[in-house]
Amino acid sequence: MKAVIPNIPSPTLLADPETRRALQLDALSAILPIDRRDRLAQLLTDDDVETLKHLAREGMGENTLRALASDLAYLEAWALTATGSPLPWPAPEALTLKFVAHHLWDPAKRETDLNHGMPAAVGAGLRPRRCCGSKARMRPRP
Repeated sequence: MKAVIPNIPSPTLLADPETRRALQLDALSAILPIDRRDRLAQLLTDDDVETLKHLAREGMGENTLRALASDLAYLEAWALTATGSPLPWPAPEALTLKFVAHHLWDPAKRETDLNHGMPAAVGAGLRPRRCCGSKARMRPRP
């Protein structure tokens, strides 16, 4: 089943490009964090929004949409747990490197250095969270 993306016909609303993008992003709320809609409308171009709408409408199956929504929810949860702040977008380089350090660590080194990789408090903060109605718990991968 493909996502249904409604068109927004109002000429008044369409006059302002940022408002138009924000309203079109509402239609993508299944895969984008809707509470960040206005910020995304500032960052994305009309072409970006069109591409996302096309992908949601034509290029992604239901499972892919669910996986994308789950991945985005995990990134949001990780950023909030690791930094105490919502995920900024675009993510700064330092935050991206922090994500890599938290997720691509060496299990053998972790045995001798508990500070290596994802801090225990961040991992513990992520485990009880559930994403998108899934029964599976989100866990960082070594």
